[in-house]
Amino acid sequence: MTTTSGDDMLGRGLRLLTVLADHPAGLGVSAAARAAALPVSSAHRLLGRLAAERFVAYDEDTRRYALGARVLELSRGFQRSPAGYSAAAAPMRRLADRTGLPAIAGILYDTDVLLVLTAQGTQHLQLRSAEGTRNAWHATSLGKVLVAGLPERERDELLAAELAAVTDRTVTDPAAVRKELDAVRERGWAEVDEENEVGVRSIAVAVPSPHGEAPRLAVSLGAAVALTGADELRARPGPARVRRGHRGAHGPLSRSSGVTAAAR
Repeated sequence: MTTTSGDDMLGRGLRLLTVLADHPAGLGVSAAARAAALPVSSAHRLLGRLAAERFVAYDEDTRRYALGARVLELSRGFQRSPAGYSAAAAPMRRLADRTGLPAIAGILYDTDVLLVLTAQGTQHLQLRSAEGTRNAWHATSLGKVLVAGLPERERDELLAAELAAVTDRTVTDPAAVRKELDAVRERGWAEVDEENEVGVRSIAVAVPSPHGEAPRLAVSLGAAVALTGADELRARPGPARVRRGHRGAHGPLSRSSGVTAAAR
């Protein structure tokens, strides 16, 4: 009889957790097995073990599995760790307090931007973006400023993939996006206007990496279109510094908020 190695079992279990993360309403055993490309018997056995450890929750009424409470513990542990950019939390809160707008930090994650930290502003109408949310890189200011700082080969790979429309204002033509990335790289900040979410605009800068490599983290300010005009958003403390001469993707928001050192 063929046995499965411990490493392979771990990989299969992680695949199941990833599948369940993409299906918050939960999945039955067969659907989870199919999505994870596993035999049903293997999926059933692994889900049972994950449920016993509370990484997975099982609903007996619907006969579906979903992520369990233990995953939340892991998430909180990540947020408190250096890998979760926890040192940037306090500077981001100061930035949000000073501008009144929500500050959001994100990293590139495959072809998406993954939101890793958020700090709410003080305006009476607040935009809310949940940590752990993934957005298309080409539709967000975070994604554009991070991709603009990548080596040319990596930028080309991302531009060669499909650039799907998220709203009717998303720029999807690769040549147009490339031209915009060149402009972002030159001036040091990126902006989007209702490209990722109708009624929302944002501006973002990349946080410099300590050894000169491509930035890993970017910080954005988001605003409701009805409350904050594009020129007003550009005039916020961080972006204003860019226009006064801080060229390249090296920190208008980060310099003004103290995020630079925290991201190292």
